Amino acid sequence: MKHSIMFVDDSVNVLESLKWVFEDEPYHLFVLENPKDALELIEITDFAVVVVEHSMLKMDGIEFLKQVRKKSPYTVGIIMSDYTVFRDALDCLYPGCAFQYIKKPLDAFEIKQAVEAALVHYETNSESDRNVNFNQLRS
Repeated sequence: MKHSIMFVDDSVNVLESLKWVFEDEPYHLFVLENPKDALELIEITDFAVVVVEHSMLKMDGIEFLKQVRKKSPYTVGIIMSDYTVFRDALDCLYPGCAFQYIKKPLDAFEIKQAVEAALVHYETNSESDRNVNFNQLRS
């Protein structure tokens, strides 16, 4: 099954680079500059993974992922950022908000690995919850 992956960044150059990095991967790719448009799309499309820039002008990545979690609780979030001490600070302030943090400038191998790990996490969590729900129905 082809999973849908969304990239949200207000930099067109970053989005173009991400499209190029993932062009041969077996995913449905969505790239959006506007986080509000991305949230509207999440309401009508199931996304396995959302990769978002932390520092966007219209909405920061943390707030974006909080809203994603409300609309799509199984979607796995990854945050991209230029900051080096960012990961530890965010883990303390917003535990569980993002599955992983990726440092910019992006490394193609690292971002691909992060998306693959997020997909495994998504499949594991959504599958185990489906099994729990199925077992509850059988009871």
